[in-house]
Amino acid sequence: MLTEQGLAWEEVGHVTATASLARAIQQKGVVASPIATLIDLIVWPGVKDYGVTLDGFPGPDVMGRQKGQVYEDQVRNWQMLVRGRQMRLGIKFDEALRQFAAGDVADNRLTHLLVRSRRDFALTLRTLASSGVRPSDITPRNELGATAARAWAKLETDLPALTAYRNDLWIDSQEFQAQNSVRAQELRERIENAIERVYGVRRGKRVLVHHGFYFFTPPQWALFQLLRQIPNLDQIFIIHDDGRNPAFDTWRRFFSDKWDMPTPVPWKSVNQSEVVDHPAATAFLCSLRGERVATDHLKERLSILECRNPAELVRQWRLETSADSDLAPRWYAADANSVERFMRRLAREGEGSVDLAQLPIGTFLLAVHDCIVPVPQGGVRLVITEGALLDIVASGFLVTENGTLASESDVDALRRALPFFTGCTSLEQWRTRAEHLHRLIIAEVDPLGPRGDAVGDLQRIQAAASNPLRLAPWADLSRNEASRILDVVQAATKLVEKIAARERVVLREHLNFLKESLATGMQQLRENERQAVVAKVQGFSVGLDEEVAVEGVVDIVQMVLGQSPEYEDLDDPTSKKSFVNDLRGLDAIGLHPQSGNLHLANLAEGLFPSRPKVVGWPFDISELFQGAASVEQAIVLEILKLRSENPSLSDLYLLWLALNGTQEGGRVTLSWISDLDGQQRSLSSLVSLLILPADKKSAIAQRAGGLVISNVENDAMSQTGPGIPVPEHAAVSLADLNGALERIDNRAAASAIACARRLALQWVVGPSHAFQSAHHQAMLYGNMIGALIKDHGFSAGDAQRLADDLWRYLTAGQRRSSLSKSRVKPSSSSSPAAWILTLGGRQKITTHDRPVDFAYRATLKSERPSPAAAVPEGSRFLPPGVNHPETCKACPVRRQCAVWAEDPR
Repeated sequence: MLTEQGLAWEEVGHVTATASLARAIQQKGVVASPIATLIDLIVWPGVKDYGVTLDGFPGPDVMGRQKGQVYEDQVRNWQMLVRGRQMRLGIKFDEALRQFAAGDVADNRLTHLLVRSRRDFALTLRTLASSGVRPSDITPRNELGATAARAWAKLETDLPALTAYRNDLWIDSQEFQAQNSVRAQELRERIENAIERVYGVRRGKRVLVHHGFYFFTPPQWALFQLLRQIPNLDQIFIIHDDGRNPAFDTWRRFFSDKWDMPTPVPWKSVNQSEVVDHPAATAFLCSLRGERVATDHLKERLSILECRNPAELVRQWRLETSADSDLAPRWYAADANSVERFMRRLAREGEGSVDLAQLPIGTFLLAVHDCIVPVPQGGVRLVITEGALLDIVASGFLVTENGTLASESDVDALRRALPFFTGCTSLEQWRTRAEHLHRLIIAEVDPLGPRGDAVGDLQRIQAAASNPLRLAPWADLSRNEASRILDVVQAATKLVEKIAARERVVLREHLNFLKESLATGMQQLRENERQAVVAKVQGFSVGLDEEVAVEGVVDIVQMVLGQSPEYEDLDDPTSKKSFVNDLRGLDAIGLHPQSGNLHLANLAEGLFPSRPKVVGWPFDISELFQGAASVEQAIVLEILKLRSENPSLSDLYLLWLALNGTQEGGRVTLSWISDLDGQQRSLSSLVSLLILPADKKSAIAQRAGGLVISNVENDAMSQTGPGIPVPEHAAVSLADLNGALERIDNRAAASAIACARRLALQWVVGPSHAFQSAHHQAMLYGNMIGALIKDHGFSAGDAQRLADDLWRYLTAGQRRSSLSKSRVKPSSSSSPAAWILTLGGRQKITTHDRPVDFAYRATLKSERPSPAAAVPEGSRFLPPGVNHPETCKACPVRRQCAVWAEDPR
């Protein structure tokens, strides 16, 4: 079409609705700019105190010399610089909002609610302001809305930069056209400079071609109107509509002369042959018209797949992406961010961009700052959770007092010790508990049989079996491990205290801490991703001598690490390389048909078609422009209403593109997750039009036709992916096996009589022989007192005191319960102390003896198990296990066992 109008494809400027469409155009070596980036190039050079120049944004010469990747990296770095400025402005926003809340006496409860929800509130104000809405244009329906409108007005007074998008995009049209003010002249200069920077200098008329705007937002509409006023610049909108297909209805609603948009002119190239729709698209069109969906010709072209949980979705992704690269499909998804999280958590492979927040340095920074918890009345409280402490220590970035870094061995010891810290929240509680644990290991646990750091396995097992205290995991620590736990707890708490030492923090000081941490921790990132983060931090570096509230420090870290939703680019959801693409990325198929297969995932009801909220919390669209509105305000309101009332039309168009955009031989798969965290989810009603009704024999089914839903292959059916390695069978003589058993402490080895797998997991190969489950640990308290008195000569008072020290986290009620139910009591008539090694069993022989009974008697007599009991025939990595519910119930390490049996009762 452009060629027939005398316009060369490479000589016009291409503006796209999304980054995905821009990249599709740039694959041909032609510059294209997403409209969000073009708006930023116009607005941000004019933002007072926070402006970003055009320096660093690549011109078309970079595309010509370096090709796409270098060009794209430089664009991304400039975008990250802008994001940094937005984040810096966000911190100022938070400060101003807190000051408003502190000084507002109308309703303290509502202002504190705004502060707690400041990220959602900031996103709403950003969206409304860029749409030309002012605080005075809101007519609140409730007290919260009224408070929010007052806060908005005050924030714009304190932070004029918040109004930058509105001031530029919604400048008075007559003023801009007449160019009779410095403001209008400066804005036109910025528009022209931005266009020249992106598309190069051009003499004579310039043409901008807009692609992919099957809907547009108010700020995009405002830019279209501004560009109309630029001399020697024409705009052409390429739209996709045959005038009949209901899937193209979104284009017809948004391109209307009532909004001062061009009326579409049908165009058919003289060289264009008749286009034949893909069979899947034809079937979908039939379903929309209420016609029969014939499936004979769709069997190899279209399928609908039920994934019963996220794990099945990830399994399907593995099955498809492990195929030949030419056949592996491209994946798109509704709510792509959620699907991306499933992939990163469960797939652990692929070409996705590294998520900075999931790198060790990101985990470290987030965990440290999560310990600083804002309180509604202002200020913060310092709290450490078990998860946060583990993340801080496991990151490898925590420096202890002696200058050493926390290591993996510290994490292992800390995990064992965590039950001892149950109930600790404040920093002082954690420190005090760590000091007590260190003292108890040295003074009470070690004398009964210490855990050495460098002893052989046989000595380790013998010492452990002789010391009942070490059946508690927090007592199964060496002196060095207890000392290291104290070191890391003290280091972590001091770091949190240092960050939160003052109510106000100088921004420069904290940003330097972040820069140093990130410089060390980003070495795993690819160079282009590292440079993007550096650019974001550089953009943040404005007004560094200012102070911020300490609670704002947490927001800074979340913003830098990409955890704040406010700065996700709403007009550019596909800019990040990932496992799956956002559905809006399908718009590129309209330009270049997909050469391979496609998979559209997560198409559940409520997610697809999408239901965007165009006016965010705490306002509603009915509160806008209730008075006499200008023509522009009326258009804004109509655009917002159309977007809120017809979101399904956009997704209808994208689904059509996907079904019709695969080349011959290509296959489209549509899938959804039917069970998410126990919540049943239905297939999207839009996709359900293609499936066979549930009653396949009914007259309706015969008339309607449709596809049959398929399921994900299970692991047994699948031949792809890594298999479980099977070791070669190692022949061990009976004499060697018997000799090995003779050297293992008989009290430990006797557990093999109950289950050979228990001997292996608890005593031989596990990180600790201690009891893993909380209820077994609670059982130990009452039984331990009797064991210390009977076998170790403790007085009743000393035994009680030691047990109270080691089980100090138990409540008084839990202690009483453990004592009342204990089997090992000080009296001679109760069970011997050896009972706690098996946590079950009877001395008396009966006709209903269980495996645990035999093991208990062997422990009492210190009998060695037979080789066949310890290593049953067929054992490879581990023995197969007994699959006996009662034995598993009494097993203290069943959490580590993959084959333990549940009691059917």
